[in-house]
Amino acid sequence: MYVEYLEGEKHDSSGADISENHETFQDAGYLLTDVDLIIDIDNLSKEQIKDIISYFEIKTQIVWTERGAHFYFKKPSAFRGAKGICALGVEVEYKHVANTKSITIKRNGHLREIDNSGIREELPGIFKSIRKASDLNGLDEGDGRNQALFRHRTLIATISSWSRIVTFINNVIFATPLPRDEMDTISRDMEIKAVKDGEAAIADLIMKEKRIVKYSKQLFYFDGNEYISDDDQLKRLVFNYCNGQKTRYVDEVINQMHYRAKLIPDDDVFDIKLKNGILRDGKFIEIDYTDFTPYSIHAKYDPETEAVQIVDEYLNHLTDSDEDYKKFVLEMMGYCFVVDKEIKRMIGRFFILVGGGGNGKGTLLSIIRSILNQKNCTGLSIKNMTDERYFNVLQGRLANLGDDIQDEPINNEQMKVLKNISTCDFVEMRKLYGNAKSVEMTPTLIFTSNHIIKSFEKGDSYKRRVTWMPMFTKVSKKDKRFISNITNEKALQYWTKLVVEAYFRIYENEDFTKTSKVEEFNARYHEDNDSTLEFVHDLDILDVEGKRGPEIYEEYELWAEENGLNVQSRRALNTTIKSVLDLETKPVKINGKTARIYQKC
Repeated sequence: MYVEYLEGEKHDSSGADISENHETFQDAGYLLTDVDLIIDIDNLSKEQIKDIISYFEIKTQIVWTERGAHFYFKKPSAFRGAKGICALGVEVEYKHVANTKSITIKRNGHLREIDNSGIREELPGIFKSIRKASDLNGLDEGDGRNQALFRHRTLIATISSWSRIVTFINNVIFATPLPRDEMDTISRDMEIKAVKDGEAAIADLIMKEKRIVKYSKQLFYFDGNEYISDDDQLKRLVFNYCNGQKTRYVDEVINQMHYRAKLIPDDDVFDIKLKNGILRDGKFIEIDYTDFTPYSIHAKYDPETEAVQIVDEYLNHLTDSDEDYKKFVLEMMGYCFVVDKEIKRMIGRFFILVGGGGNGKGTLLSIIRSILNQKNCTGLSIKNMTDERYFNVLQGRLANLGDDIQDEPINNEQMKVLKNISTCDFVEMRKLYGNAKSVEMTPTLIFTSNHIIKSFEKGDSYKRRVTWMPMFTKVSKKDKRFISNITNEKALQYWTKLVVEAYFRIYENEDFTKTSKVEEFNARYHEDNDSTLEFVHDLDILDVEGKRGPEIYEEYELWAEENGLNVQSRRALNTTIKSVLDLETKPVKINGKTARIYQKC
C-alpha cells in the first residue's frame, strides 16, 4: 500500500489518501507492514553500497535514494532498535512500523530506482546491530585501524561470515587497507575444540556454521543447498565436531541446540524453494534462495522446457485426452504448492482418484512424490489421519498421498479432520509425550481408491470439499520401468514446468478449471451417496407442493427400501427438497387445524 505525500516533501498530511499503487500520486511513500524492516544507509558512497550488494550477494529489494539506499528485509520476530553500528562497522538506521509509518518511494513524479522489487530476504548477519561497536567508516593510517578491527572482530565472532566481513571492512570501509600481514593476524581463525564442559561452545559453532533453526519441534540444518531435518544425519554431523568424545557429549550438544536454536513459528508461511528460485504468492521469482524453508524441490522451473512424449501420453491416458480434465489434474498437483492459508480456505478441496486397479492412479501419486521431494510428503490413509500417533507428521508437509484407502464409509470423525485440514482450520496436534496444541496445516490431501466410498455426512460442506476424480481407462501394455522413465531428470523437468504453470492458473483464476468429467461424476456420486437426492430428482414440483412432510417421507421410505438404498432422516429429505425444488414446510389452516405442508420458499 502507498500513501500520498505532501508536494515535494517526504511525509504525508493527516488523512492523506492511500492506494494499492502509486501511479496517481506525484509524491508517495510505501506503507510499512508488520513484517518489513528497512535498513537505511546514507553515510557510504553508492560505490561502497554496490560493493556490499555484490560481495555479500544481496538480492532483496533495494530502493536507491539521493544519499544512499534502503534495503528491504523480513523483520525478525521481536526486533527492536532504531539506529546502531552494524556488523560492517558502519552506522545504519533500522526502520519498521514501531518507529516509521512510511518511507519515501516517489518524489516529484519520479519513482525511485528499485532493484529486486517485491523480494524480502531474511536479515543477513552483516546488518545485525552490534552492541559496543565503533564506527569504522573511513578510518585511515594513524587512526588505530588495527586495534579497532581486532576489537570489532571479537564482537562479531558469532556471525558465521565474520572472516569475510573483516576482509570487506579492510578493503572497502577503511580509507586505506591494512597491510596483508596485519590482516592475516586479525583474520586467523580461533579454533574451537571439543573439550570437557565445552558443549555450549560446540553448539554455538554448529548453529553458526550450519544455520540451525527449530521448526515444529525439529532441528533443521543447512547443507549448502537446502534445510534438512533428519535426527540420524544430525547426530553424525555433530559427532564429526566432537572427535574423541563420548556419545553423551554429542547428546548434550544436540540438547543445547534444541534449547537455544532460533525458533521458527509454526504458523509462518514459507516459500517453495526450487533449484533456480522460489514460488511465492502465485509467482516464480528467480533467486539463489538460502533463507529457511522446509519446502525444497529438486528441480528447476524453465518455461522453455521441451515437451516429453511419455508424460503427455500418460496425461492423455489418465484423462481420456480431455484438455480441461488434463488442466484439472495438473492443477490438483500444482495445488500442493499453495501454502497460503487464505487461498486454501477459499478453495478448500481434497481429492480422491477413483478407478479400477492398474490404471495409473498409484503411478500418479509416485510422480507427485518425485516432483515434491519425498521429505515434503506423507502417506496417511483417511483412517490413520484420526490417530494421534500418525497425525503430527502432516505438519510442515506439502501433500498427503494416501494410496488405496479402505473400502468403508468415511465416518464423522474422519470427515471432520478432512474438512479442517482442507480449509486450514485449527486442529489439535500432540507430539509423543507432549501437550496438545492448536495448529493450522496446509498440506494438500490426495487419496486413491478402487471403490466409490460412501460417507456418513451428506451435507453441502462435504460436497464443497471433496473432489472425486474418475480414472477408469486401463493400461494396454505394462512396462516395469515405466515409473523410472516418467520420473527421470528430463521428465521431471517437464513435469515441473506443467505443474508450476498450473499453480499460476490457480492464483490467476482463484479456482480450478471447470471440467464436465469431474462435475458430472461428482454429481452422480452425491446422488448415490445420498438417496434423498436421487429420490427428489425424480419428482416434479407438483408431486410435493401442497403435501404434508410425513406423506412425502413415507413415499421416500418405501422407494428407498424397494431399491435397496439406505434411508436418510426426515431432516435430510427436507434439506434436499429445499435445495432442489425450493420448497419448505410452512404452517397452514386445514379444516380449522394447523398443518405443515410444502410451499414455495
